[in-house]
Parts: sequence; C-alpha cells; structure tokens
Amino acid sequence: MSMEQKNPRTVALKPKTRNTLQAYMFFLPAAAFLILFMIWPMINSAFYSVFKWNLAGNKSFVGLDNYKFMLFQDSSFRRALLNTIIYTIFNMGLTLVLSMVCALLFQKQSRMSVVGRCLVFIPVVVPITVMGMVWKMMYDPQYGFINQVLSMLNITGPSWLYDSNIALLAVTIFNVWKEYGLYTLILIGGLQKIPQDLYEVADVEGANSWQKFWKITLPMLKPIMYFVTTILLINSFKAFDHIWVMTGGGPGNATTTVVTYLYAKVRDNVGLASAASFFLFLIVALFTSIKSVIGKGGEVDE
Repeated sequence: MSMEQKNPRTVALKPKTRNTLQAYMFFLPAAAFLILFMIWPMINSAFYSVFKWNLAGNKSFVGLDNYKFMLFQDSSFRRALLNTIIYTIFNMGLTLVLSMVCALLFQKQSRMSVVGRCLVFIPVVVPITVMGMVWKMMYDPQYGFINQVLSMLNITGPSWLYDSNIALLAVTIFNVWKEYGLYTLILIGGLQKIPQDLYEVADVEGANSWQKFWKITLPMLKPIMYFVTTILLINSFKAFDHIWVMTGGGPGNATTTVVTYLYAKVRDNVGLASAASFFLFLIVALFTSIKSVIGKGGEVDE
C-alpha cells in the first residue's frame, strides 16, 4: 500500500469534524450573549449585594446585612414584593385567558381571522413607553377617554392611577392589552398543529365544544402552554417600563414592584439594589424550576 494513500477513517471523520465546528460557530454567539447579558450581571449582583456602596465612596463589606434590612426592616421592599406577586398573578391569569379566547377565534384560515391577528398584534410592536404615556392620558380622571365613556353610560369613573386601591390593577390591564397579541399568535400556532382527526372522532362520539376543549385542545397544548406561562412569569416579575412611565411606583407604594424598588435605590446604595436584584433572580429561578418539574409531565407523546 502506498504511503501517500489516505486513511479511510481519517477521510470519513472530516465531514463530521466540519459539522461539529459549524455547530460550535452557531452555538458560541448565543453562549456569549447568555454569559455577557445574563450570567455575568447576576454574578455582579451577588458580589455587590454584600457591600455598602453609593457609587462615590469606597465599598464597605457588610455581609448579609443588605438582605436582612431588605427582608426584615424595609417595609417598602416587602410591599414591593407583595405588589410584584399580585401583579404577576393577575397579569398571567388575564393574559392567558384573553390570549386563549382570541386564539380560538382567529385560528382558522379566513380573511377575518387574518385581520383579527393583525389587530391584536398591533399593540405588541408599538413601544411600551409611548403607549404607557397614551394610556396614562386615557386614565386621566377628568379628561381621560375611559372615564368619558363611562360618564356617557352614567357611571362615575374611578381615579385609576391616582387611587392606591386600583392603580396596580390599572397598570396590569394596560400590560395585558400590550402583550396578549404575542401570546395569541403563539397559541394559534399550537392550535393549528393539533390533528383534526381527534375532533372528528370526538364529533362522532357526540362531544360538545366544551368537552373537546378540555379533553383535546388543552392536553394537546400543554407544551405550548408551558412555554407561554414561563415567558409570562419571567416578564411579569421584571415589569418596569410601563409602571415607571405611568405611575413611577405610586401613588405611595401602590404600584412599586421589586424592579422599580431597586431602580430607586441604586443611586443611594448599590449594595441594597444588587441584593434586591439577586433576590428577584432567585425567586424567578425557583418558580421556573418548579414549573420545569411540573411541565415534564405535560408533554404529549407522539
């Protein structure tokens, strides 16, 4: 055999090696993005959370004092945490219900369905700060559009953003309107993948629409629902832009969330703000992990 003849095993490995390199080339940008914009900031937050620092002077090590103060002495943080949980519950619940209703209405391939999908998606593409200012004017107790419509119906409108009892609900309603179009389209994609044979068999068995929804639609949508609820959970916990534009966390602390709390504290005490940020990260990671464990049983077998 000639010495110049190539080893067949070496020749066979070359395409595999090339594919591996290509895979790494696609993976590395995503990994770099994850490390630079998610993992590294959380490491920094954990590091600075054990210091007292106002950005001007020297850092002083305080251990877990920031966490102790935040959890046991600072009533404004406890209120912010409670507001965040309440906001998350209502935002997720209302968004899921509205998105599911619209997805069921617009899932068919028709001209009206296409128009409906476009209409529900318009709020998604408009900048949230711009629409936040528009809705703030709409919520105005005297001249706002919403109370003007209510007055035409002989209903006295509330003060909305200026009433501490309903301000959190008001910003939640805005966010539901802003985001439900995105989740509607995701659910429509899931609905269109459900085999129609299942519904035909259910029709033969005499199942009504409600029974088909509970026995076929929801079980087949479990993987999509898991994805949607996870994204909703994360987005709800990190809500900031529209709340800051519409209320600034007020009136009082009525709409202060953990993110608005840490934003207000960062200039005075970076350590305290970092502790709040890292604590929020741990809560989201905990809830996401719980959902991941629960979601394993929600996958539909092929």
